[in-house]
Amino acid sequence: GEATRLALSIGKVNFTDERISFAQWKEMKPSTPWGALPMLSLADGTTIAQQRAILRFVGKETGLYPTDNVAAAKVDEIMDAVEDIGAKTTAAGRGLEQAEKEEARKIAVAEGGDVHGIIAKIDQKIADNGQHGVIVGNSLTVADLFIYATCNNLVSGLFDGVPSDAIDGFSNLTALRRAVRSHPEVCKWYDGLDSSIVMPASYRAL
Repeated sequence: GEATRLALSIGKVNFTDERISFAQWKEMKPSTPWGALPMLSLADGTTIAQQRAILRFVGKETGLYPTDNVAAAKVDEIMDAVEDIGAKTTAAGRGLEQAEKEEARKIAVAEGGDVHGIIAKIDQKIADNGQHGVIVGNSLTVADLFIYATCNNLVSGLFDGVPSDAIDGFSNLTALRRAVRSHPEVCKWYDGLDSSIVMPASYRAL
């Protein structure tokens, strides 16, 4: 996932970014541990699957996951809550015709909607954490990176019906996104991407 790429980049870990095409995935899927991506392959051949498990592992290896147990639990809490953004957006309008699905998703991310409610709580937790522009502690953690990637994906066009400005009204979330995107190693990562990889506009510098 994108959050893991950023964690590796911030940690200055050399890694091979292997992106799987749909054609490759059809052949590859039966050999994966859980029939899903992403996966992380280590130098000794060990394979780790499941997005948040990979992100926690990389966070521990790069200093982006707290060593304090309570702070670590708070990071896990946030990531579990953020996971619901994609799930609830996908569920909105499931089984409906295209126009109705798009309307259902628009409602979900608008004030009073399920997805909007989660984002509002995230925005408030960033504020409650103080003036650091992060959600746990006083420096970037994998929770911030997961929020960054998930919210960017939400307004990237990936989800039909979600307006590109759906998260613009959350000032604390915007500050967090800006803190992640302006990190020197994150800038370096995006500036160095191969021209064949086109990131959505939501990933541009804020």
